[in-house]
This record gives sequence, C-alpha cells and structure tokens, in this order.
Amino acid sequence: MRYLNNAENKKADLPVDLYHLRTPVEEYDLNCVMPLRTLESNGVRLEPFIPSLHAEYAFSLIQQDPDNIIYRYLPYGPFSTLAEFLTWLEHRIRSDKQSCLFLITDLSRPYDAERPLSRVAGWIGVINISIVDLVGEVGHVTVLKRAWRTHINTHASSLLIKYLLSPRPEGLAFRRACWLAHMSNENSNKAAERLGFRHEGNIRCAKLLRQDKEGDVIDSENGLGRTEEGKSRNTNVWSITWKDWEEGKAEKIEELLAREVKENPAWD
Repeated sequence: MRYLNNAENKKADLPVDLYHLRTPVEEYDLNCVMPLRTLESNGVRLEPFIPSLHAEYAFSLIQQDPDNIIYRYLPYGPFSTLAEFLTWLEHRIRSDKQSCLFLITDLSRPYDAERPLSRVAGWIGVINISIVDLVGEVGHVTVLKRAWRTHINTHASSLLIKYLLSPRPEGLAFRRACWLAHMSNENSNKAAERLGFRHEGNIRCAKLLRQDKEGDVIDSENGLGRTEEGKSRNTNVWSITWKDWEEGKAEKIEELLAREVKENPAWD
C-alpha cells in the first residue's frame, strides 16, 4: 500500500530581508517560551536582543573583528550584510519559540550618553528550551575578540546559568542547564569547565557542517556519508543539574560573579 507522508524535511528558508529593523520595541514579539527579563552583574548586563534597538550597531562591531574569527566554530556565518544577519535572527531565533538572544553590555566601560551602545561586547542566547522538561542550553555565545580573556563570557554565561537553575522567583527552577561545544573548540570547552559544567561525553557526527567550517571530512570508499554535503561536527556535552546546583554549583557561580572586574585596555 502507499503511505501518505507530506512532512517537509527542513524548515522553509526565509528570503533575505531587514526583518523587524524598524519594528517599534513595544510591537516586537520575542516569541519565546521562557520568561525574559534583563539580567545584571557588576560586570555585564544582558537584555533581550531587539533588532530596532541593537542590530545595526552590534552587527557593525562584529564586522570589525579580524578574519571572521568569531564564526570559526559556529555552524552559521559570517554574514556579509545586516539583512543576512537579521534573516538569521528571524529564522533561527525569533521564529523558534525554544530560543532567545541577549545583548551583552560591558559595565566595566565608562558610559557615554552620546553613544549608549558603545559598551556592547556581543550576544549570547538560551536555546533548545523545554518548559516541559525544564531544560535550557546556553548557546550562540558571540563575544567580540577585544573582550576575550576578560570577565565578559564568564559573567554573561553565569547570569544565564543562575537564571535557569535558581529557585523561583529569582530564577526559573529548571532541572538542567547544558553547554554543547565543538570538540575542537578549546576556548569553549575550557569555558564550560571553568563555569562548573560536568563533561558528560562526546556526540560523534552530531551536526552536518558546511565545507568552509571546522570539522571532520567525511570520506568513504563506498560512497557513503553524503560527502558532498559537508563536514561532520563532533560535539562535547556539558551540564549542570538542579542537584549539582544545590550541592555547590550555586556557590561556584556566585564566586565567579563576585570576582574583581578589570577594565580591558583592548577597548581603548
């Protein structure tokens, strides 16, 4: 017999456009299943990413980084135009209710009233959110190169971990926060370890990557592996569970957030 099965095998692509660049803040729907609010430490502020407020300036900063190094281990990018970036944001973040993105502001820098976004240091997200299972993944970590090896990644990631795992009303009382890293991305794996995540293992051939990305080349004498479609990414899986949180990880995160924040001369 014939079986009826009309499911699409991929999410439909969107035409490249300046999505929501002119949508007023009060009309922009973040469209996320997770409650969103501004999070702040003595070193950074995280606020939901709003295209009309943040996109043009944040994108211009990323474009200034040398050799597109930020995108080396990300499965997407680099983006050649603002429209490409906003299309990615609409397709991968706003249209996916299980994802959200936050703008990172470096509070260690002096505030300039004439350039209120001049302290932007990148963005970070929570993805693969499950309200049913109380799980969230810290992802889309994109920090300007001049802010590497500073407090930025540690504070931004710690704020999200704290928000996910802290009891209500301070946090969301999730059961698991996770971090997935390209196996070859030494900085990301070291960051996970520094933040107190536990390494759970490695998922082999977890993602199919474009040919221009870092990954394993699939080469089979038998013509298997769909070599022509791209490289393979092996992914390290890290996690902090609610039990870890109650047994000392909460104190670990507070210690990281309490460390002295120093100004980074690379900004000058």
